[in-house]
Amino acid sequence: MQHATLVQLGVRWLSRQCSVVLYEAAAVRKEIPDVIGWAGARAVLIECKVSRADFVRDSAKVTRANPKLGMAHRRYYLSPVGVIQLADLPPKWGLLWADKGQITVQREARGFPQRNLLAEVEFLSTMLRRAQIRIGTRPLSEWLRGENRFEARQGISPNTRAKAAAAHQK
Repeated sequence: MQHATLVQLGVRWLSRQCSVVLYEAAAVRKEIPDVIGWAGARAVLIECKVSRADFVRDSAKVTRANPKLGMAHRRYYLSPVGVIQLADLPPKWGLLWADKGQITVQREARGFPQRNLLAEVEFLSTMLRRAQIRIGTRPLSEWLRGENRFEARQGISPNTRAKAAAAHQK
């Protein structure tokens, strides 16, 4: 099984629980979550591991050695069946196994009330900044309110609309 397949399964599984799910987005220095989502103020993180060696390497991360530096209230490892065993897990981590396109929960995550909330906010801020770059000249708040729905349905990009308005004013 490939890493990208695990990520896709993780996104699908987490989307059933969280209203916002992001994946493989490098935004903070200490941690690049494979999949992270938010259900209200509670974040859930999934680290996808395709091999035992990948899982063992993961334990050397600063955020694993000091869980307070890690993101998310609940944290899971997702692997193909049998790659990671319950006995291998760090305290409080959950385990998800992927098999034939389905995920089964081997152990629920127990929660990290002391986590790096600043890293979570920085991560979300970076994602919003990237969204602003992609939507062009319109303010992000306007785009988030849904004032772009008509244009999106018509296949008109926000930049096209802004250019047309500027040309009309000349």
